[in-house]
Amino acid sequence: MLQEEENHSRVETNEKKGHLKIDFGRQGGLVLAYIIVLLGYYGIVVNIVMVKDWISLTTQTWISFTELDRTILFWTYEAYVDTFFLPFILLFVTCFLLTYKEEIPHYGIKASIWLVPFIIIEAFIFYTIMFGFSLEPIILQFGNWQGYIHIIILFATTLSGAICGMKVKQLIESKRKIQ
Repeated sequence: MLQEEENHSRVETNEKKGHLKIDFGRQGGLVLAYIIVLLGYYGIVVNIVMVKDWISLTTQTWISFTELDRTILFWTYEAYVDTFFLPFILLFVTCFLLTYKEEIPHYGIKASIWLVPFIIIEAFIFYTIMFGFSLEPIILQFGNWQGYIHIIILFATTLSGAICGMKVKQLIESKRKIQ
């Protein structure tokens, strides 16, 4: 017994120090989900809206992003019908998977809720890159009732996706216990 403890302590002291080991299982999935939302959510909205505008402009072969409706970055719910609800579905599925993969569902729900400020900040960043710095984004998002409708829709989508992920996981685990 004493010899086993000495061998165990000897093994621990022989390891090299200074290496930082991070388990990317949970953090990697979270970062991947945020990147998917970063590229997919606004990518779908802007590309489909720009294609729709490009098709209506038969004389031009290229459409500039400056001709894009500036409110579409802050009121994306207006483009849901044009985009066949793909941004809505992407956000719902991402939140579903974030919660479904977690052992403790509240972590997934919390990560899903944090997607809403991430999407709103992303709109401010995209607006600043495309059109320059101004106070118009703050007015569009927080000074207009449509901005608040957008926030409510985002929270409802993320919460419904996260709760569905939690309930499906609970249902599957309860069926496993029965068998």
